[in-house]
Amino acid sequence: MNFDIDCLRSFLVVADTMSISRAAEAVGRSQSTISQQIAKLEIQVGKALLTRRKGRVLELTSEGDKLTQYARRILQLNDEAYASVCDDTLAGYVRLGVPLDFLGRDFTTWLARFKTKNPMVGLEVEANQSENLMKRSARGEFDLAFFKQETGSRNGTVALREQLVWVSGPNYSGDDTASVPLILFPEGCAYRRFAVAALKDERRTWHLSFVSPSFECLRAAAVEGLGITVLARALVAPPLRIARPEMQLPQLPTVELAYSHGRRSNSRAVGELASFLAESLTRTNIPAPLGQ
Repeated sequence: MNFDIDCLRSFLVVADTMSISRAAEAVGRSQSTISQQIAKLEIQVGKALLTRRKGRVLELTSEGDKLTQYARRILQLNDEAYASVCDDTLAGYVRLGVPLDFLGRDFTTWLARFKTKNPMVGLEVEANQSENLMKRSARGEFDLAFFKQETGSRNGTVALREQLVWVSGPNYSGDDTASVPLILFPEGCAYRRFAVAALKDERRTWHLSFVSPSFECLRAAAVEGLGITVLARALVAPPLRIARPEMQLPQLPTVELAYSHGRRSNSRAVGELASFLAESLTRTNIPAPLGQ
């Protein structure tokens, strides 16, 4: 019995992301194709590899956990062998960490384009708070990590600088003199840290109104008028709008979006991915005109 390399590659991405849809985006295939590949592997081994409920992946079975360990080794050897005889082919496996707000950009589209161009590069992607990404990158847990930091911090390579702005939904009508209701990512997010620091410096009272690690959840809360959030200027798109000047909210700083390489990374694959993402960020960092 021979395992199909493409099936193993898709299965490994599913195992790392716990999502058929995310795996499909990462490898540039349809969700139905990914499901068929998983089914093929399960038929081969005669056992379930994933525990699913209503189409959602909940966890790996014990057999699925075993197969992931072998799949990583098989794919690494396969990619190394292919790269050794095809000098122009980019191959390898990259553990990539990105800030939570990357999901508010065209990030998955960028990854799909990169995978289409470099099908032999395997990707393991995790979205997390910037502080966690920086610490874990320093420990070598990522081959490549993007993170936000205060301008001038000199950590990693700066991809671009962005202006932070206060953001609300179209019908937000909070009391300008009352406590500011904040919609924020969890602790460890640079946006959150800068927002709280700016309000404290101005001695403005504030409280947490909505906290979530999901960019889409924060966006929905802001659109519905549950409070005010902080975003990079380029991420503000209708129906979101920059908060009204008469609210007299404090000025926010610019931030740097930087990246760093892991100590034991595949330099060529990591370098190509870093350059591709940095160029994508710069190319799309042109905000559309918005009303105040």
